[in-house]
Amino acid sequence: MEPNDKTPAEYGNLEQRLGYVFRQPERLAAALTHGSHAAEQPEPGPVENQRLEFLGDAVLGAVAAEWLVAQRMDWREGTLTKVRSRLTNETALERVARRLDLGSWLRLGRGEERGGGREKRAVLADALEAVIGAIWLDGGPEAVRSFFINAFAEEIEQALEAGDEDNPKGALQERMQREWKENPRYEVMEESGPAHLRHFRVAVFRGDDRLGEGTGVSKREAEMHAAREALGSMDPQGGE
Repeated sequence: MEPNDKTPAEYGNLEQRLGYVFRQPERLAAALTHGSHAAEQPEPGPVENQRLEFLGDAVLGAVAAEWLVAQRMDWREGTLTKVRSRLTNETALERVARRLDLGSWLRLGRGEERGGGREKRAVLADALEAVIGAIWLDGGPEAVRSFFINAFAEEIEQALEAGDEDNPKGALQERMQREWKENPRYEVMEESGPAHLRHFRVAVFRGDDRLGEGTGVSKREAEMHAAREALGSMDPQGGE
Protein backbone atom coordinates (compact mmCIF):
# COMPACT_ATOMS: atom_id res chain seq x y z
CA MET A 1 0.00 0.00 0.00
CA GLU A 2 1.33 3.43 -0.91
CA PRO A 3 1.97 5.93 1.92
CA ASN A 4 -0.77 8.21 0.55
CA ASP A 5 -3.28 5.38 1.03
CA LYS A 6 -2.59 4.95 4.75
CA THR A 7 -5.50 5.34 7.12
CA PRO A 8 -5.11 6.74 10.65
CA ALA A 9 -5.38 3.25 12.14
CA GLU A 10 -2.34 2.06 10.16
CA TYR A 11 0.24 4.42 11.65
CA GLY A 12 1.38 1.97 14.34
CA ASN A 13 4.90 1.54 12.95
CA LEU A 14 5.43 5.27 12.80
CA GLU A 15 4.10 5.70 16.33
CA GLN A 16 6.73 3.21 17.49
CA ARG A 17 9.41 5.40 15.91
CA LEU A 18 7.91 8.51 17.48
CA GLY A 19 7.66 6.84 20.88
CA TYR A 20 4.11 8.11 21.22
CA VAL A 21 0.74 6.47 20.54
CA PHE A 22 -1.98 8.92 19.57
CA ARG A 23 -5.29 8.87 21.39
CA GLN A 24 -6.77 10.47 18.28
CA PRO A 25 -4.75 9.08 15.33
CA GLU A 26 -6.46 11.47 12.93
CA ARG A 27 -4.23 14.17 14.41
CA LEU A 28 -1.16 12.29 13.20
CA ALA A 29 -2.80 11.80 9.79
CA ALA A 30 -3.41 15.54 9.58
CA ALA A 31 0.21 16.29 10.53
CA LEU A 32 1.39 14.10 7.66
CA THR A 33 -0.98 15.61 5.08
CA HIS A 34 0.78 18.10 2.83
CA GLY A 35 -1.29 20.92 1.36
CA SER A 36 -0.78 19.50 -2.13
CA HIS A 37 -2.56 16.29 -1.12
CA ALA A 38 -5.43 18.02 0.65
CA ALA A 39 -6.05 20.19 -2.41
CA GLU A 40 -6.56 17.13 -4.63
CA GLN A 41 -9.21 15.42 -2.51
CA PRO A 42 -12.77 15.53 -3.87
CA GLU A 43 -14.17 15.04 -0.37
CA PRO A 44 -13.00 16.44 2.96
CA GLY A 45 -10.40 14.28 4.67
CA PRO A 46 -7.63 14.99 7.16
CA VAL A 47 -6.87 18.70 7.13
CA GLU A 48 -3.48 19.78 5.85
CA ASN A 49 -0.62 20.20 8.28
CA GLN A 50 0.05 23.95 8.07
CA ARG A 51 -1.87 24.88 11.23
CA LEU A 52 -0.20 22.06 13.17
CA GLU A 53 3.17 23.16 11.78
CA PHE A 54 2.54 26.69 13.12
CA LEU A 55 1.76 25.25 16.56
CA GLY A 56 4.67 22.80 16.50
CA ASP A 57 7.17 25.53 15.66
CA ALA A 58 6.15 27.50 18.76
CA VAL A 59 6.00 24.41 20.96
CA LEU A 60 9.43 23.14 19.91
CA GLY A 61 11.02 26.51 20.58
CA ALA A 62 9.47 26.65 24.04
CA VAL A 63 10.35 23.07 24.97
CA ALA A 64 13.94 23.45 23.74
CA ALA A 65 14.30 26.71 25.68
CA GLU A 66 12.84 25.14 28.83
CA TRP A 67 15.22 22.19 28.59
CA LEU A 68 18.28 24.37 28.06
CA VAL A 69 17.43 26.71 30.94
CA ALA A 70 17.00 23.72 33.26
CA GLN A 71 20.17 21.93 32.13
CA ARG A 72 22.63 24.80 31.66
CA MET A 73 22.36 27.18 34.59
CA ASP A 74 25.72 28.72 33.64
CA TRP A 75 24.74 29.89 30.15
CA ARG A 76 23.70 33.46 29.47
CA GLU A 77 20.86 34.48 27.18
CA GLY A 78 23.07 34.87 24.09
CA THR A 79 24.41 31.33 24.34
CA LEU A 80 20.97 29.91 25.13
CA THR A 81 19.53 31.65 22.07
CA LYS A 82 22.29 30.39 19.81
CA VAL A 83 21.99 26.79 21.00
CA ARG A 84 18.19 26.81 20.82
CA SER A 85 18.46 27.97 17.20
CA ARG A 86 20.92 25.19 16.52
CA LEU A 87 18.44 22.65 17.92
CA THR A 88 15.39 23.95 16.07
CA ASN A 89 16.61 25.20 12.68
CA GLU A 90 15.58 23.58 9.43
CA THR A 91 18.78 21.56 9.13
CA ALA A 92 18.30 19.96 12.56
CA LEU A 93 14.62 19.30 11.85
CA GLU A 94 15.48 17.60 8.58
CA ARG A 95 18.00 15.32 10.28
CA VAL A 96 15.48 14.26 12.92
CA ALA A 97 12.75 13.75 10.30
CA ARG A 98 15.05 11.52 8.24
CA ARG A 99 15.98 9.40 11.26
CA LEU A 100 12.27 8.91 11.90
CA ASP A 101 11.76 8.06 8.20
CA LEU A 102 8.99 10.65 8.21
CA GLY A 103 9.15 11.14 4.46
CA SER A 104 7.83 7.64 3.83
CA TRP A 105 4.61 8.48 5.65
CA LEU A 106 3.78 11.83 4.10
CA ARG A 107 0.54 12.30 2.17
CA LEU A 108 1.56 14.27 -0.91
CA GLY A 109 -0.21 15.47 -4.00
CA ARG A 110 0.76 13.94 -7.33
CA GLY A 111 2.80 16.94 -8.41
CA GLU A 112 4.70 17.15 -5.13
CA GLU A 113 5.31 13.41 -5.27
CA ARG A 114 6.77 13.66 -8.78
CA GLY A 115 8.88 16.62 -7.64
CA GLY A 116 10.59 14.57 -4.93
CA GLY A 117 8.68 16.07 -2.02
CA ARG A 118 9.55 13.19 0.29
CA GLU A 119 13.22 14.21 0.15
CA LYS A 120 12.82 17.99 0.34
CA ARG A 121 14.31 19.58 3.42
CA ALA A 122 11.52 22.13 3.88
CA VAL A 123 8.77 19.52 3.48
CA LEU A 124 10.41 17.20 6.02
CA ALA A 125 11.08 20.01 8.51
CA ASP A 126 7.53 21.32 8.23
CA ALA A 127 6.09 17.83 8.68
CA LEU A 128 8.15 17.26 11.83
CA GLU A 129 6.91 20.53 13.30
CA ALA A 130 3.36 19.47 12.45
CA VAL A 131 3.88 16.13 14.21
CA ILE A 132 5.14 17.98 17.29
CA GLY A 133 2.04 20.17 17.18
CA ALA A 134 -0.14 17.08 16.92
CA ILE A 135 1.60 15.44 19.90
CA TRP A 136 1.05 18.61 21.92
CA LEU A 137 -2.68 18.62 21.19
CA ASP A 138 -3.02 14.89 21.79
CA GLY A 139 -0.79 14.35 24.81
CA GLY A 140 0.14 17.74 26.20
CA PRO A 141 3.49 19.19 27.33
CA GLU A 142 4.91 16.04 28.94
CA ALA A 143 4.44 14.04 25.75
CA VAL A 144 6.31 16.68 23.74
CA ARG A 145 9.09 16.94 26.33
CA SER A 146 9.61 13.17 26.16
CA PHE A 147 9.59 13.20 22.36
CA PHE A 148 12.09 16.07 22.27
CA ILE A 149 14.56 14.38 24.62
CA ASN A 150 14.45 11.11 22.65
CA ALA A 151 14.08 12.22 19.03
CA PHE A 152 16.51 15.14 19.34
CA ALA A 153 19.09 13.29 21.46
CA GLU A 154 21.84 13.52 18.84
CA GLU A 155 21.17 17.19 18.15
CA ILE A 156 21.12 17.94 21.89
CA GLU A 157 24.48 16.20 22.38
CA GLN A 158 26.10 18.13 19.55
CA ALA A 159 24.62 21.44 20.67
CA LEU A 160 25.75 21.03 24.26
CA GLU A 161 29.23 20.03 23.17
CA ALA A 162 29.58 23.01 20.84
CA GLY A 163 28.10 25.45 23.36
CA ASP A 164 28.86 29.03 22.39
CA GLU A 165 31.22 27.98 19.62
CA ASP A 166 30.35 27.79 15.97
CA ASN A 167 28.78 24.66 14.52
CA PRO A 168 31.05 23.60 11.66
CA LYS A 169 29.41 20.20 11.15
CA GLY A 170 25.99 21.77 10.74
CA ALA A 171 27.38 24.52 8.51
CA LEU A 172 29.14 21.98 6.28
CA GLN A 173 26.05 19.79 5.95
CA GLU A 174 23.88 22.78 5.15
CA ARG A 175 26.33 24.03 2.52
CA MET A 176 26.72 20.63 0.86
CA GLN A 177 22.96 20.15 0.79
CA ARG A 178 22.52 23.57 -0.74
CA GLU A 179 25.23 23.20 -3.39
CA TRP A 180 25.22 19.48 -4.18
CA LYS A 181 22.20 17.89 -2.45
CA GLU A 182 24.64 15.61 -0.63
CA ASN A 183 25.62 14.97 3.00
CA PRO A 184 29.21 14.85 4.26
CA ARG A 185 30.64 11.45 5.15
CA TYR A 186 33.00 11.17 8.13
CA GLU A 187 35.54 8.35 8.43
CA VAL A 188 37.91 7.54 11.29
CA MET A 189 41.36 7.31 9.72
CA GLU A 190 43.30 6.57 12.92
CA GLU A 191 42.50 5.76 16.54
CA SER A 192 45.31 5.54 19.09
CA GLY A 193 46.19 5.91 22.76
CA PRO A 194 45.09 4.09 25.92
CA ALA A 195 41.42 3.70 26.78
CA HIS A 196 41.42 6.70 29.12
CA LEU A 197 43.25 8.95 26.65
CA ARG A 198 42.08 8.15 23.13
CA HIS A 199 43.12 10.17 20.10
CA PHE A 200 41.17 10.24 16.86
CA ARG A 201 42.01 11.39 13.35
CA VAL A 202 38.92 11.82 11.17
CA ALA A 203 38.50 12.82 7.54
CA VAL A 204 35.37 14.18 5.93
CA PHE A 205 34.45 13.29 2.36
CA ARG A 206 32.11 14.28 -0.41
CA GLY A 207 31.77 10.96 -2.17
CA ASP A 208 35.39 9.85 -2.60
CA ASP A 209 36.80 13.39 -2.42
CA ARG A 210 38.46 14.25 0.88
CA LEU A 211 37.40 17.74 1.96
CA GLY A 212 39.17 18.04 5.29
CA GLU A 213 40.78 16.30 8.24
CA GLY A 214 40.81 16.86 11.99
CA THR A 215 42.03 15.38 15.25
CA GLY A 216 40.64 15.29 18.77
CA VAL A 217 40.20 13.34 21.97
CA SER A 218 36.76 12.18 20.77
CA LYS A 219 35.39 11.29 17.36
CA ARG A 220 32.94 14.19 17.60
CA GLU A 221 35.69 16.70 18.33
CA ALA A 222 37.78 15.35 15.45
CA GLU A 223 34.74 15.56 13.15
CA MET A 224 34.19 19.20 14.13
CA HIS A 225 37.79 20.06 13.27
CA ALA A 226 37.54 18.16 9.99
CA ALA A 227 34.35 20.03 9.08
CA ARG A 228 35.99 23.36 9.94
CA GLU A 229 38.94 22.55 7.69
CA ALA A 230 36.57 21.49 4.90
CA LEU A 231 34.70 24.78 5.13
CA GLY A 232 38.00 26.65 4.99
CA SER A 233 39.10 24.77 1.87
CA MET A 234 35.77 25.46 0.20
CA ASP A 235 35.97 29.15 1.10
CA PRO A 236 39.62 30.19 1.46
CA GLN A 237 38.59 33.70 2.48
CA GLY A 238 37.19 32.26 5.71
CA GLY A 239 33.50 33.01 5.29
CA GLU A 240 31.22 30.25 6.47
